[in-house]
Amino acid sequence: MKHLLLVESNESIAGIQACKEMGYTVTLLTQNIQHYLKGQPLESHPLRLVDYIHEVDTFNEEAVVDFVKAYHQANPLTGVMSFAEFYVVQATAAAHAIGVPTMQPLAAKNARNKYKSREICVQSGVPVPRSLLAGSIEEACRHAHSMGYPCIVKPCDGAMSIGVVFVNNELELRQAYDSYVNNRNFGRNLYGSTDVLIEEYAAGPLVSVEMVTYQGQDHLIGITDRRLVGFPYFVETGASFPVRLSHEAEIVEVVRRGLHALGVDFGPTHTEVALTPEGPKIIEFNPRMVGGPVPEMIKYATGIDLPREVLRMHMGEAPELTPSVSRGAASREFCSPVDGRLIEVTGLKELEGRADILRSHFIAAGREVSFPRSNFDWIGRVMVGGDDAEQAEQKCSEIQNTIGLHIAARPIS
Repeated sequence: MKHLLLVESNESIAGIQACKEMGYTVTLLTQNIQHYLKGQPLESHPLRLVDYIHEVDTFNEEAVVDFVKAYHQANPLTGVMSFAEFYVVQATAAAHAIGVPTMQPLAAKNARNKYKSREICVQSGVPVPRSLLAGSIEEACRHAHSMGYPCIVKPCDGAMSIGVVFVNNELELRQAYDSYVNNRNFGRNLYGSTDVLIEEYAAGPLVSVEMVTYQGQDHLIGITDRRLVGFPYFVETGASFPVRLSHEAEIVEVVRRGLHALGVDFGPTHTEVALTPEGPKIIEFNPRMVGGPVPEMIKYATGIDLPREVLRMHMGEAPELTPSVSRGAASREFCSPVDGRLIEVTGLKELEGRADILRSHFIAAGREVSFPRSNFDWIGRVMVGGDDAEQAEQKCSEIQNTIGLHIAARPIS
């Protein structure tokens, strides 16, 4: 039986469920099993599907590599990977160390480091926003003065839009920098670097290009558009797939050039691109499969079960990346306009029984909510299918107008 080792998991553990359905033996490495169990017995938790669980410092690349090399000797592994953003570099290094299919470790590391990926793109003539690295508030202020306001403050190794802020002047820059440095906990006891980018604001619509690289070929899965709210923060609150753009070929070619410059030679990638008046500019690379609702949207729209195909690749099998259907899907994430407490969500009963509703979920009443500052601040999500992405997006807009969020605002102290 093929044996896969996963370095951590997403909260939904959908990847683990897919592994078991595909007949794989699964080992999970985690820093702390209680991050998932939260006091619940393993026997009644979905993680009971896992065959073997070992606790390791999964944020430490050397510790993960050393464990996997020793474990592989006693329990031969077919593949090593991670679906979780902050563990892709460690999983890639470990997979490379034992010779199972993976991306080149340096490519994964450079893609995760937003400044390094900028440097490589500039050297290769791939369009990216102007960007300067700052390791202190003094350096950040100097760079912003040199570049000119307004600009963007962005953590060098972040995710989920945490700490990404548009600033108009030095006062706002100092506030954004202090807020990030003093609140850079990404969860699971992970803390981001204090290094930030001071970056040109790339004005224009945001899209993401979903690709899979296999045996030297870059396969375009499709392009996802993105809705953002929370300005001066950048919180994703909607997507549709696959979008059709008149300059799609140019966008895809820019992404391919960027991936090749980084040395990406294997696996899924999720690359965000701003469609600026000067042309497409790469905002960031992610050496992993797109997350959130998009894999499910891709499956509905194309028939491609992307998580399973990515698993097959890492297990030495050829992925099936040819669409079998042609439809569209869209999602809408809901956020609170204020800090406070959720009293009630209305309008959900009207969604019951609709065949085109692919998924609908909201947090429970009584929970604390906040003005959107990152993608962790979502209250709920609705995902819809349609004949194409445009129709699905229109349905989402109509649904958004029928759902009411009743929130008790937190008093201003």
